[in-house]
Amino acid sequence: MEKFIELFKNELEDISTEITPETNYVNSEFWDSLTAVTVQMMIQDNYKKQIDIKQLNSFKDLQSLYEFVIS
Repeated sequence: MEKFIELFKNELEDISTEITPETNYVNSEFWDSLTAVTVQMMIQDNYKKQIDIKQLNSFKDLQSLYEFVIS
């Protein structure tokens, strides 16, 4: 999970943003369509998992997204 959070943070404009497994990223001020696309590409590149933007925006928190990615 730590590596996933680090990779996720690296896709944000402000990498000093506090991110935890409980972060509701979709409703955060840092989340926008460009960030969604970069996170989507990060998941595809690092985890070889396909996820569309609608699905990416459906998770309640980072932990839920992570569980999907590693499944």
